[in-house]
Amino acid sequence: MRTLEQIEQELQEAREALAHVQGRSTEVYSRIVGYYRSVKNWNKGKREEYEERKLFRVPSEKEGSAKQLDKAEQAQPRLILFVRSACPACPPAKDAATKLGIPVELVDADTAQGLSEAARLNVHATPTAILLDTHGNELGRARDARSILAFAKTQNRLETAV
Repeated sequence: MRTLEQIEQELQEAREALAHVQGRSTEVYSRIVGYYRSVKNWNKGKREEYEERKLFRVPSEKEGSAKQLDKAEQAQPRLILFVRSACPACPPAKDAATKLGIPVELVDADTAQGLSEAARLNVHATPTAILLDTHGNELGRARDARSILAFAKTQNRLETAV
């Protein structure tokens, strides 16, 4: 049977080993103007452009059917609203979003997951509302309650077009 001191010694050795773990550098190639080239050889502007690229993946038929939304959610636009607890403009934005009568997804930008989602969607401040059509395409963004309420006009145009 091991003693507490032995366990602590083993943990300390493991921590030291982890502190010195090194991987190998990876060479990344990407297509640029018709040919593939190493990303590390790109100029600063091209590297920044590469970081902003969005990757798309076409789901297989199995994945597509497994991730189907119910028909009520597919038939109407939805709103993603990024908020923070210390944001004074966020409560009025929440109220405005609920008045639209469409599904609202609140994303707490104070959490790691919310911050990651904000970075993915290029959201830099709260409140930020993103209006999506029935296919998930972005229709517009709003930064305050008044602008969010203006989405009602966009929603009315969408409903008459459907």
